[in-house]
Amino acid sequence: MTTFADGVFQHGGMPTGGGGGIPNTFGDYYFVDANVSGGGGDGKTKATAFKYAGKANSAIVTNNHDVVMFNANSAINTAETNTEMTLTKNRSHWVGLGGGSRYLGQRSRWTMGVTTGSAIAVVQNTGVGNTFTNLKFDSSDTLATSLYAFADGGEYTQLTNCEIVKSTDLDQTTAAMILCNGDSAYYKNCAFGSLVHILSVKRSIMLMNRTTISGKVARDVVIEDCIFLIKTSSTDASCIHGSGATDIERFMLLKNCQFINAVLGSANCDQMVEFDSAQTEGYVLATGCSEVGATAFSTTTGVFTADPVASATSVSAVQAS
Repeated sequence: MTTFADGVFQHGGMPTGGGGGIPNTFGDYYFVDANVSGGGGDGKTKATAFKYAGKANSAIVTNNHDVVMFNANSAINTAETNTEMTLTKNRSHWVGLGGGSRYLGQRSRWTMGVTTGSAIAVVQNTGVGNTFTNLKFDSSDTLATSLYAFADGGEYTQLTNCEIVKSTDLDQTTAAMILCNGDSAYYKNCAFGSLVHILSVKRSIMLMNRTTISGKVARDVVIEDCIFLIKTSSTDASCIHGSGATDIERFMLLKNCQFINAVLGSANCDQMVEFDSAQTEGYVLATGCSEVGATAFSTTTGVFTADPVASATSVSAVQAS
């Protein structure tokens, strides 16, 4: 049993479905609620919740395994100035209290509209061991640098039951819903992308380009039980994309993932997983995955499938083709 500061008793690690929940911790708990007036209080109770996620970022202590809990049915901004959150602290846990886990429509939304400055995403994470559960990351920013909804350059990042959508920059080749430059990242039961917003150019849902975040690379990445959603008018669009030969270091495992191109789009993807060059420093291995709405799962050298991948037009096995 965990005693919060307002005297409410709560089972630590309360399950909310799909493996997500409020973590047990030796650290502190903070509340964020977009519905409170002003900037909120000290964040330590429901009655004194922070209004903005950035205030929780200032309050948590690195390596303390502090837990930040988001109220449901609210769109949380990072700060009064609607900027991104740069998370450099380690071992913090961010949880949406939506009464259950889901792929789509999480009730706790972390949003960012049009900004000024140098934002690149709603959250840019470069810390170690940070986790995010039951949250929707939603960016409609049109700032030139703000090309993602979530930018991961951390180590041992975990996203569970999260939805990640970038509804703008649909005609920008360097944009994506999520930037994956993480070391040993683990994404589970997440939905990346949208079947509503149409990509009109060679753009991806998940971008792997090495060192887009300086010094960071996708290394030993595991993506399990996730869905990739794309709607496109360009055959060059893809769900996962990298431009270089060294975008994957050591390995990336796609386990039981589904890749869906909206039938209401006007084009099929040439590939769902596409790199512009053969991978020379690591492999991509897909097992238990399926796709619809593409000519092939992948034709990139270095992308392998451990079992047949079903599509409307072809079956791929072993070396993806």
